[in-house]
Amino acid sequence: MAICGRDADALSAVKTELEASGVKAAAVVSDLFTAEGCTSAVAAANDAFGGLDVLVNNASTNIGGRLETLSDDQVMERVMGKTLASMRCCRAALPYLRASGRGRVVCIGGTSTRNVGVDALPSGLGNASLANFAKQFSYEVAADGVTVNIVHPSFTKSDRYPDRRAARAKQRGISLEEAEASFAAQFPIGRIVEPSDIAPAVLFLASAHASAITGQAIAVDGGATPYVAY
Repeated sequence: MAICGRDADALSAVKTELEASGVKAAAVVSDLFTAEGCTSAVAAANDAFGGLDVLVNNASTNIGGRLETLSDDQVMERVMGKTLASMRCCRAALPYLRASGRGRVVCIGGTSTRNVGVDALPSGLGNASLANFAKQFSYEVAADGVTVNIVHPSFTKSDRYPDRRAARAKQRGISLEEAEASFAAQFPIGRIVEPSDIAPAVLFLASAHASAITGQAIAVDGGATPYVAY
């Protein structure tokens, strides 16, 4: 498994963790906000393992806001970081995925593709454009044996969560425990979605069991999407 990012120390820590669990890992320091960064990251992954079977696009930024508060550059940073980076990586990876004979692309989007929210304009635009690209690209490469799907996580208890919980507690004048309960109440399953809930969906779509599934968008949202999505 090759992992990519801009923070060499963070990559090294994850690589060590993966290797401790018996996974052969390579850490690639690259900036996916640039075309060269996307190309070099894909090439380095191929060189490290002698081939490329699966590409998981998970690059993003953490910009929020609404039209009257955001600059054009801030809006486009999210679109560039989410959609264009994925497109560039797919372009670079396609020859390797074709050669694999069982190529898989899984893009990580988000439920803001389907749901609007206050201060969520950049997220919605980035994820919606990514979803459109994934569907289009799936048509282009299906005959090559390459599948392309997108997973939409909802609000997730990631490493950003403690700051979000603290911000909500401060904004509402409540305790951290009450802030967490208010987040959990948004999910019919009664708890906040965890990264470990999302990983199995990605693994399935990357596996041989999903060889006939392509062009699909799957939400891992704890039941929070309040309408029929098909």
